[in-house]
Amino acid sequence: MAYAIGNGRIFTGDSLIENGVIFVENGRISGVSDMRDFSGQLDVDVKGALIMPAWVNAHTHVYSTLARGMSVEFHPSTFTQLLKQLWWRLDKALTRDEIEIGAMVAAAEFIHNGVATIFDHHSSPSYVKGSLEILKNSIVDKAGMRGVFCYEVSDRDGIQNEAIEENVDFYNRYKESHVVSGMMGLHAAFTLSDETLKEVSNVSSGKIPIHVHVAEGIEDELESINEFDLKIMERFKKYNLLNDKSIYAHCIHVDDEEIKNITESGGTIAVNIQSNMNNAVGIPNIVNFLSKGARVAIGNDGFGFSPAFGIRLLALSQKHIHGTPTAFSSVEVGKMIKMSYELASKHLDENFGTIEKGSPADLMVLDYDPPTPMTIDNFYDHLFFGITEAKVRSLYVNGEALMEDGVIKTFDEAEIRKESRKIADKLWKRL
Repeated sequence: MAYAIGNGRIFTGDSLIENGVIFVENGRISGVSDMRDFSGQLDVDVKGALIMPAWVNAHTHVYSTLARGMSVEFHPSTFTQLLKQLWWRLDKALTRDEIEIGAMVAAAEFIHNGVATIFDHHSSPSYVKGSLEILKNSIVDKAGMRGVFCYEVSDRDGIQNEAIEENVDFYNRYKESHVVSGMMGLHAAFTLSDETLKEVSNVSSGKIPIHVHVAEGIEDELESINEFDLKIMERFKKYNLLNDKSIYAHCIHVDDEEIKNITESGGTIAVNIQSNMNNAVGIPNIVNFLSKGARVAIGNDGFGFSPAFGIRLLALSQKHIHGTPTAFSSVEVGKMIKMSYELASKHLDENFGTIEKGSPADLMVLDYDPPTPMTIDNFYDHLFFGITEAKVRSLYVNGEALMEDGVIKTFDEAEIRKESRKIADKLWKRL
């Protein structure tokens, strides 16, 4: 399939074309040109809108989708109590139906927000085997997105071996794919015994990257020190679990030595500001991460589907905790966006985040008409102050139209939402 999309501003990742056209063929970009040099007929006329690379979400929990509006009695005084009283009750109640419909709803939300690729961290203790395949079938096969999936290994439910096996099987099945891949999911250090970490190390052999929560709550770090006389990252390093594709979500309460462990291994910290603030666990010091040379990508932890909103909030959070409006600039915003693309590129062996010949055609069209001059030098300032509020009009992944003019093309969104309301109602009544 070949087509030309253009008549709008194009942010290529490292340049800005005031009015350009993109040529797509067989899922890839075959060329980019100025409209003044184009004499053919456009297949898709964006009519002055902005075209840029589609977003990547570096850490999410698709299984939490059906929790929106849910009311359960809970009175947590610590983060661990919040997990026990709310999220661990929810994940244990999930069956195939909830996993499947929740994934389809999440796909709809992601598509409307311009997300092409997600890194999902899944948990459903009552339905482990085959759960990742369900997610892949919904999000990748049906919705048309790209996904990197893992199952959350934990000692809390007595299914460690089943969860480890699910991760290994899925990783091996799709390790050559450019649209789906796997990782070794781990919950957090405080729910993982040395025996389980040893088994994970044995089966992964330092080759399967881990995706794990690190020091989201202070309890995680304190328990690691008190119970094992090692900091979290020291425990993972002890069992040879650090590699350059691994993801460490949150990292709110880590120290500089642990940041060094992550940096030297080439892994990536995935920050999730909205979720952190909602759970009142603290705000990660991203300024410090970047100053230490750490790779930092942008996730949502299952809370808030808009990367644009998350980007604005993470920048504001750094200005707030450092007490100065100059703590975090558009330069840092651009760095983190690029590192999110690089993380996805590393896992799926592609060149995401660029609109150039040979790159995958993962594009979004946004309704943004700048009221002031926009150049490559001030693009990320426009992103921070204006593009973050722009509506995503269309989304293309691997060259295919997942959404055009606000309408999802790959599945019936209205029917999915209708069914999800029924299933969610039944789920809530079981809790």
